[in-house]
Amino acid sequence: MCIRDRLFTTVRGYAVGAGVGTLYFVGFSGVWLVFALFYQQGLGFSPLRSGLAVTPFALGSAGAAVVAGRLVDRFGRVLTVCGLAGVIVGLGVTAVLLRYAPLDIAPWIAAPALFLGGVGGGFVVSPNITMTLRDVPVRMAGAAGGALQTGQRLGAAVGTAALPGLYYLVLGSGDDFQGALVVALGAALVTMLTSLALAGFDWRRDRRTRAPHRTCPQEVANSPVHSRQS
Repeated sequence: MCIRDRLFTTVRGYAVGAGVGTLYFVGFSGVWLVFALFYQQGLGFSPLRSGLAVTPFALGSAGAAVVAGRLVDRFGRVLTVCGLAGVIVGLGVTAVLLRYAPLDIAPWIAAPALFLGGVGGGFVVSPNITMTLRDVPVRMAGAAGGALQTGQRLGAAVGTAALPGLYYLVLGSGDDFQGALVVALGAALVTMLTSLALAGFDWRRDRRTRAPHRTCPQEVANSPVHSRQS
């Protein structure tokens, strides 16, 4: 069995962490091209204005990533869980606002929701990498890092191809740019929800296996140390 196979079968938490990263990048990487298509084709924004409309996500992500790097050792996988929840809520609210709010103000009132999603995103990638690689032996470190990055790049490639394709598939039946955006974002959120489920599973398992052992009163009473003290 090669090192790559042993990583997924014997290293605790590696397979789950790799799955979390891959699925997250499927949704995360594809939505920005969808946003660009919607703003420029649907609303007539210039490329610069389109980029500025999604800048709140980048600002929130950059700020949160600095904090996440300092907290991951203390809180562990729960940071990834909370981060994914924040991204899902932020992008979900953004989709609703862009679908039903007046188009002349929708991009601007969606900015706080995008910022929230960005804050969540800052708590996903770096903490997930840290938690995925924490139990990897040094001799496997190179293969582990390479395989993890490969999965993320694969997810990004799939998302960048699939989500705009879905956007155009819906748009082909009419000029419902808002409906096409919602469908594409909905598909991205499904992959992120799956990623959240995996992260939540790993978090619960981590809490069970790393919880301190609690000794019952009968065991304490019958222990040799307790008997001598009595």
